Order: sequence, then C-alpha cells, then structure tokens
Amino acid sequence: GDRWETQEDLLTVPDGGEAYTIVPQGLSRLRVTLQVLHWFSKTKEEAGDRHACFLPPLLSRPAALVFRKDHAAGYSTYTMEGSEGWCLPTLHTIFVRASHRRQGVAAQLLKGFYRPEDIPGGSSRIPPLPRGTAGALREVRLDLASLEFHEHLAIEPPVSDALILTMASIFNNKELSHIILLHGYESLAEAAKKNKSMLMHMKGARPLVGADSNTPLRRIRA
Repeated sequence: GDRWETQEDLLTVPDGGEAYTIVPQGLSRLRVTLQVLHWFSKTKEEAGDRHACFLPPLLSRPAALVFRKDHAAGYSTYTMEGSEGWCLPTLHTIFVRASHRRQGVAAQLLKGFYRPEDIPGGSSRIPPLPRGTAGALREVRLDLASLEFHEHLAIEPPVSDALILTMASIFNNKELSHIILLHGYESLAEAAKKNKSMLMHMKGARPLVGADSNTPLRRIRA
C-alpha cells in the first residue's frame, strides 16, 4: 500500500548483496537510490543539510552502484565513446558513503569501468574508436594494436589523492599509462600530445609525506 519511504529504505535494495550494478536509464528504483547518494555527495552527508530546499540536478549520465549487505555504498558516473562530446569512454565521478569507506567500494567502482571482466558477469570493454578519430590517432602515433590492456580510456580531473592511491594499488603501470586525464573540451589528439596519463600524473614531483610514503604510489614515483 501507500506509505512514506525512509531514507534507509531508499538506500536498500533487496538482493543487492555486494554487487556492482549498472543503473538503468529512465525512472527506476535504482535511479532514486542513485539520486539520494548524489545528494549525499553534495551535502557531505551532514544531517542538517538533508532538509535543504534546493536539491542537486538529477543525474542523467550512465551510472553504476556498489552495494554492501544490500545497502547502497557508492556510485560512479561515466560516458561511453562519442557521447556528450567526450572523445573517449570517461569515468567522471566516484562517491563512497562515509560509513562504507575502506571497504573496497572505490576499487570495485574503478574495476567496473576499467576492468569490467573482473566483475561477476562482466566482459572486457574494448570500445570502437569514436568517429573521425582514426586519423588523429595515427597523427599522434598511439600504437593501439599493441595494447595488452583495453583501448585508451579516460578519467575526468581533478582526481583526489585517495583515488590516486586506490588506482595505484589495483592497476599496474601499463594499465595506468592507458588511462588519460581528459577534459570535455579536449580532442583525442590534444590529450595524446600532452601525454597526461594517470601514470605520468602519479610520477609528478609532489613529495610523498606521512602515510603516502609507504603506499603503492611510492613505488610508482621511485
């Protein structure tokens, strides 16, 4: 019958388990769950902000959810090839609830996009080249035929230190060199000429201090 849904009702999906789940487009229960998490990501999960009258815009991009014991723990948004002006499949956002951090949620969201074959029921993502980019690829000498990982994929900056450390812990150097930091206004040729891969970004000159000095990132910088 008709009844009010509590916040936790909206964040709980029966049989969600520990799964990585693609959120269908259009109105659905999973889209509602996604929007609640998106709200959390904008309010920093402060209880006093949850009654604000201005809600964040609805998320229309493709998205995925990760669950822990049937509770929505985090989400990612992305675009695939040739959509919304992005010239590569691009991961845009990752958000993990404070109560579910350090539980492998971000790693699962990263693998779901960059290594979908690691997710139960997933398969390798080898996207077709966006229209009109074959000449640009030859021009900047990207040797796609020799890649052992996927075709080049992208991530939208900025990338947080926490996400950098997570990527360093699960991807090898070859994989990181194939993930390009990409802005929506850049062409594939511009991005490739900058050679701004995650590997190059991680090898930057910023000194490692404290806990960072004993992480996988230290080995990459070495």
